[in-house]
Amino acid sequence: MKIQKQQWGVEDYFPEEIVDKILLKLPVKEVIRCSAVCKLWNSLIKNPAFIQTHLNNQTHDGVSELLLLSSHQSDDLFWDNPAALFGQYSNLRNPIHNNNNSSSNWTKGISYQVVGTCNGLVCLSLYSFDRDPCPPVILWNPSIRKFGFLPSPSLATDCCRNESYYFCYDSRIDDYKVVRIVERIHREVEVWSLASGGAWKSLNNNVPADFSPYRHCHAFVNGAFHWVQSRPTKEEEEEEFAVSVVALDMVDESFRNVEIRQGWSGPPMISRYHGDGDQCWLALFELQGDSCFDLWVMKEYGVAESWTKLFNVCLLGSPEEEPRIEPFGFTKSGQVVVRMGRDEEFNSFKSYDPKDKQFRDFGNQAYDYYFMDSFVESLVLLGQTNVFSY
Repeated sequence: MKIQKQQWGVEDYFPEEIVDKILLKLPVKEVIRCSAVCKLWNSLIKNPAFIQTHLNNQTHDGVSELLLLSSHQSDDLFWDNPAALFGQYSNLRNPIHNNNNSSSNWTKGISYQVVGTCNGLVCLSLYSFDRDPCPPVILWNPSIRKFGFLPSPSLATDCCRNESYYFCYDSRIDDYKVVRIVERIHREVEVWSLASGGAWKSLNNNVPADFSPYRHCHAFVNGAFHWVQSRPTKEEEEEEFAVSVVALDMVDESFRNVEIRQGWSGPPMISRYHGDGDQCWLALFELQGDSCFDLWVMKEYGVAESWTKLFNVCLLGSPEEEPRIEPFGFTKSGQVVVRMGRDEEFNSFKSYDPKDKQFRDFGNQAYDYYFMDSFVESLVLLGQTNVFSY
């Protein structure tokens, strides 16, 4: 009589609902390792519901409060924690500089710029002065080392010279979108949606005739992109600026004006400020010379009367050696990050704490960062088709 051995699988030891609860508590790298244990776990981890719940746990529990800082030399993650002196968490290996596929030469001659980051995804706009047509845009998840290409835009233009990209996630419609603005006689706008996964959609029928935003500075607040516009107006001998804020709502993809106070000393810089609790306020920096600026926030979105001057940041030095500062962005921990220098050059980054009004070193001083935003490790893109590993 031949005795057959009983084959036991991992799923026989733990009920699926228990496995689900355990996996949801693990960090991203451990979850990826667990996906190789068995087919059941792999299927569970790649389920969109699991990916979204895991992301919610990461963000709501404050498991991973990180900052993505990008320069032309490196993409780095830092702890968003003043007590830890914003220490470095890791260096990110991107698919352009770390392409291990010797049979593919798509990265040859390619440079890139970080457009934005949402829920662990990083949007990269690629450019090359040697290629025609322009290389595509990439959505990249560095935590799981996967990326995907967006389709080629509908509006043709010279590579990286007359175009700008913007990236967002709108929780109201559970969708990631990329906006592209092409500068011609009039601005032309198109949008791409991850949920639809199709071609770029033109918004030209909705673009205001006077739409001329400062493209290097924007804020995504309350489900809409916001840009500052200004036009100099001369009255008598004094030059003044007619300043406005225009918004592009990403649900109905329509433009609208946002009321702001008037009487600016110059075009303000726009940003978003993490207020009390989970609040995110539209913010404007008003520069006061080379060494001071005021921070204004809209505490109740859409209500012009709610614009409030929150605080002033000022560096004082001797008249002949007065330092120069420029706002760079905010951390979720409430710090203001500034670029600092003298004369015409910025040579360091500092964090400013509005509570104790002290400046402290920030980031790697050897790098000239051009991008900073909050970052969270996630599994987004794990279950997507048409994505690549590197």
